[in-house]
Amino acid sequence: MVKAHLGLPLFLFLTAYSVALTSCGSARFDSGTNARNDDAYYQGQDVHQLTWFWQCKSSPAPAPAGYKSKVVIQGGGDHSFLSTSFSKTPLIFSGKVCPPSTYPRDIVFVIDVSGSMAGWSGNDPKVNNSCGRLRAVQAIIDGIANAGGDAQFAIVTFSSGVMAKSSSMYATTSSLFGDVAKGGSISNTLCAANGETNYGAGLSAAEDILSGSRDGAIKEIYFVSDGEPTDSNGPVVAERLKKTGILDENGKRVPVSIATVMLGSADDSKLRELTSKPEMHAGAVSAGDLAEVLGELAKNDIVEGSIKYRPIGTDYWEEITLMDKLEAYSFSVPASAIDHDSAPEGLEVSFEYRDQHDNVYSEEGKILWSDSSVKK
Repeated sequence: MVKAHLGLPLFLFLTAYSVALTSCGSARFDSGTNARNDDAYYQGQDVHQLTWFWQCKSSPAPAPAGYKSKVVIQGGGDHSFLSTSFSKTPLIFSGKVCPPSTYPRDIVFVIDVSGSMAGWSGNDPKVNNSCGRLRAVQAIIDGIANAGGDAQFAIVTFSSGVMAKSSSMYATTSSLFGDVAKGGSISNTLCAANGETNYGAGLSAAEDILSGSRDGAIKEIYFVSDGEPTDSNGPVVAERLKKTGILDENGKRVPVSIATVMLGSADDSKLRELTSKPEMHAGAVSAGDLAEVLGELAKNDIVEGSIKYRPIGTDYWEEITLMDKLEAYSFSVPASAIDHDSAPEGLEVSFEYRDQHDNVYSEEGKILWSDSSVKK
């Protein structure tokens, strides 16, 4: 049972994509010296202060320095001390959460090119060799690249079926547009307007692309349409992508985040069924506003985070929310005092946070008591 200080306990989000943070390995201490050869701070048996530092692998920060009886341990795994080392020792949790932009992202744009887009009365007609759909895709790719993000992109266009599809994923617009347009004009590809509105065809093509994408990257689909579907398969494919996910290079199932935009005033109830969560949908959007709206959906940040801890073998977690403690993604918070009497079997800790696309980042560790002087 969790004593939660957040709006919702984080274990409710474990169905989302979990990314393992860096684990710096186990550390064991004896009565003389910190076990790590490069970190020899611990000079005596008594630990007067313990700082547990949780690191971000994709954007690491310097760990605090330990000194004599002020000991610093890092990352998940088991950290063992002599059972006599602690006597109501203050425990501080510090570390860094990873900015979502530093994680690899694999993004597929699924773009409706059905007939209702065409002409001056259409929802996104081609004007001066461009359209809202083209400008939006360009703006998102450029925005992520300018922010220093590690992202690869693909495009699928659909109407009655798949009209164009990237053969792979690319990091730049020049490579992506050149591939999907097959040597022709990218405006003719993304600003096309012909046929009906087959949601399922577009999503299935995106699923094929993501199934061959790289290991360790967050998987995202941005789906833009201006009409109700002429097929019934879209929600089926979307549910599979969101819940079952796709297989990455290592055979791991990775759920896919889906954001949706309805251009124009068509009924968007069916389009909403594709979306991962309500706030990742935008309706009644004009072509001129599409780049801004889609750009907002593509932004990401940490929205919830906590450290939970409890004596091993007990049922109740104490929980510290991190959101009001973060400064430039770093935090430092005092927890409680710890010794053998308060935690006879040791202390169990869970570090976890979530971004606005419902990707969950987590790591676990323990403090264990040991009467041996074994170091490793």
